[in-house]
Amino acid sequence: MEEQKSPSNKKIIIGVLLALLVALGIYTFKTSQDHKASEEFLKQEKEQILGNLTAMEEKYDAAIAKNNELSEELVIEKDKIVAFKDSVKNLKNANWSIIRRYKNKLADLEKNNERLLFLNDSLNIANNLLKVEKDSITGQLVEQKSFNDTLIAQNMDLSRKVEIGGAMRVSSVGATAMRLRPNGKYMETTKAQKAEAVRVSFRLDKNEIATPGEKQIYVTIVSPNGTVMNEKGNVTLKSGEEVPYTAETTAEYQNAELDVVVFVEQFTQKFVKGMYTVKVYADGNIVGAAKMELKDAFLGL
Repeated sequence: MEEQKSPSNKKIIIGVLLALLVALGIYTFKTSQDHKASEEFLKQEKEQILGNLTAMEEKYDAAIAKNNELSEELVIEKDKIVAFKDSVKNLKNANWSIIRRYKNKLADLEKNNERLLFLNDSLNIANNLLKVEKDSITGQLVEQKSFNDTLIAQNMDLSRKVEIGGAMRVSSVGATAMRLRPNGKYMETTKAQKAEAVRVSFRLDKNEIATPGEKQIYVTIVSPNGTVMNEKGNVTLKSGEEVPYTAETTAEYQNAELDVVVFVEQFTQKFVKGMYTVKVYADGNIVGAAKMELKDAFLGL
């Protein structure tokens, strides 16, 4: 009886072993596929990190070529990116922990990159405004020399980089002469003999790091002979220079774009033919400038 059961038991054992072997094969295959998928995903994550680092490196190269004042800081930050990029390239066996740590490091670099490049753009804007002011000065030699000294001091003072980054910025500055019609409404004119008022418009640009609140804005209108029209008083700039102004206004600035219009009328001087310079001051700095040309009227028209 026991001899008859023995072959039957062997068949059962063989069947169980075969089932276990098949299950082991399926498990091994699935584990291998999952491992390959995981390796492929980690490889893609690594390539994405390298791509982001390459893009940041290119931005720093462009910024270094444009700005001498921040070049040392920009080079230091770029070297950090290059070193980190080499570390990622040389990574042979990536795992989730390493990739997570590298992505956190990348996020820190991107945050610092955004801050430094914003500061770089702000300095470029400030330097362009300083060039506009230099070109617009047509007064006496002493005033020109004083202004040039101020320009040199501002360009050399690297300690003001953060302050410049948070300063007010103005765009779309425009100046238009206006004449009063019999119906009491004003209309634009390009004739000196007809001009009775000046409409100055500009936009306060968005700047998230500027101080919000009430902003005192001053407008100076300089005639073709270099005199300030309708001089109301002086405003003291951060450089210590006192600048005469024609009109002032107050704007409630909340770090977002804000369009401002200053309407200047009741001029004590007559308008003459020539090129007028209009300058806008805010936060103790010149923030914008524009030109306005008036011509002679033809036969009184």
